[in-house]
Amino acid sequence: MYIIALLAVLAVSLHMLWPHIVGKGAGYGASNLRAAKWAFEHVGIEGKTLYELGCGYGSVLALAYKMGARAVGVEIDPIRALMCKLRCPRCRVLLADMFKIPLNDADVVYIFQYPSVNRKLAEKLNKELRKDAVVVSYYWEVPDMQLLSKNDKMKIYIYKPKSL
Repeated sequence: MYIIALLAVLAVSLHMLWPHIVGKGAGYGASNLRAAKWAFEHVGIEGKTLYELGCGYGSVLALAYKMGARAVGVEIDPIRALMCKLRCPRCRVLLADMFKIPLNDADVVYIFQYPSVNRKLAEKLNKELRKDAVVVSYYWEVPDMQLLSKNDKMKIYIYKPKSL
């Protein structure tokens, strides 16, 4: 009985921390949907292509779709990617490494990653995004990007790429 409980705890822990363990993102944490909605209203996502890098179970992606975005989720964890696809069947969900997905067609990119991941992502975002694209980051700031707006109370930041 203890072995089964231990294996269950291990399986859940691996699932929650998989992106962090493989060095490709943060462990699982839910975004604040009120903050995401505030940012999406602020930047106007209707009719735009929105990528969520590390879309988890798809709550933010589903919100973006409901607000009129062409929503694309990128998730490295197969269980989360499947759950996201089930939650938001009209969204495009890619089981992939966010560092390997081209973002040249993105109008908006949404992230909720650790600061160390945001540092790595900033280089990719500055290099690949069009100059009129925006990045919305929940909870953590993104270094080396141009801050356009923020909501300190909700811990949400909106950036545009820096000219290289």
